[in-house]
Amino acid sequence: MTTQQIAENVSELLRQGNFEAVYDNYFEAQQVQHIEPQSPFFPNLTGVDSIKAKDAQMQANIASVESLEVGTPIIAKSHFALPYKVKIQMKDGQVMALDEIIVYEIKDGKIILEQFFY
Repeated sequence: MTTQQIAENVSELLRQGNFEAVYDNYFEAQQVQHIEPQSPFFPNLTGVDSIKAKDAQMQANIASVESLEVGTPIIAKSHFALPYKVKIQMKDGQVMALDEIIVYEIKDGKIILEQFFY
């Protein structure tokens, strides 16, 4: 698959909220890195299992997703970037709105890096 094809497929799965399919089908299971330096909880993770565990921990605190918007991917050789906006209602009643750019790097047809900027 090309970077363009992977970007389009990942974008559509994210719009559907199907993160598991993204991880299982497009991430390199052992080597993928998740970099989120702004987060005091998950600044740098390696491997799909670690990323899934982070998501499960986050999901445990979310009551509902009020809105989710994934923009059109921007492609540059083996990288693509996605605008990503989500508004969530936490179980404690707090509402959080995230507005971020996610940059992905692809090697040998698999995502080896996801980095968040917000």
